[in-house]
Amino acid sequence: MKDKTSDTQFLLKLGNGACWSFMATPDTRSWVEKFATIIGLNPDDRDMSRGSIGMFFVQGRWKKNEGNELNPLIFSRIKTDLPTDGWSGVDFGALRLWTHKGIPDIVCEIGHSRRHELDIIKMWTALYGIYLRSFDSGGLILHGALAERNGSGVLLAGPGGAGKSTLSRRLPPHWRALSDDQSLVVLDDQNRYLAHPVPTWSDHLWHGSEQIWNIQYHVPLAAIFFIEQAASDKIVPIGQGQAAVRINDSCTEAINPVWWHMDRKEKTDIKKKIFDNASNMARTVPAYILRNSLNGCFWDEMEKVL
Repeated sequence: MKDKTSDTQFLLKLGNGACWSFMATPDTRSWVEKFATIIGLNPDDRDMSRGSIGMFFVQGRWKKNEGNELNPLIFSRIKTDLPTDGWSGVDFGALRLWTHKGIPDIVCEIGHSRRHELDIIKMWTALYGIYLRSFDSGGLILHGALAERNGSGVLLAGPGGAGKSTLSRRLPPHWRALSDDQSLVVLDDQNRYLAHPVPTWSDHLWHGSEQIWNIQYHVPLAAIFFIEQAASDKIVPIGQGQAAVRINDSCTEAINPVWWHMDRKEKTDIKKKIFDNASNMARTVPAYILRNSLNGCFWDEMEKVL
């Protein structure tokens, strides 16, 4: 990213070295500051942001299906050297996301409404721009809680209602629950998978949570456990093929909120990336079924295979 001159800037650095600069204009400053607080970002030293990808948050007005041209007036507010044409927009309902084939930067039009509930939905949706971009470098967003032990991470993966949050709360003190719903996994240049916690946005949306999630924190991913409720605790190893299918399904479920806004070609391209990345992850990261009981010490079973 070249020298940008937006008013407010926050840096998000992922474990694989990818950096995102969250850039606010005067009319989106308070929203971006709120967003940055929830995901644990601090105001950025501009010298540190050189080479980062810009994510520009602007207020925009659009009507559904109104066309696919980014309003040139936006660039006067961004005050930067981004190209003024060649942008492709996707209307995700809460916000419109603009990407360009020639550059990695993203423009997010977040609209004018400032209701708390809608603000949270916009923040929730904005991160999908980063998730989708991470697919290009081998990463995935997974429907799994992230827990840390002795500096390594494991995912407790399962669909909504499977018990991820409950298991996260039951972990003993020598474990540390980092997220209880979703996690972003990136691949670094040493072929290591690194897992980042992702906010449980539904808690902010429906329960008024004020929790801060340090999305920049990451741990090497040691294993994935696909959780199933059972009468007793047991670990069942699974092969690479079954693991790849389950990882693929976990990611597909995680991106479901924005999936239906994409056209057929976008969906086809994303499906291929997810499947390829899931297959590669299954070759590297051990995967198991974790059968867990209501009152058992399921973590003892996990520790036996770590």
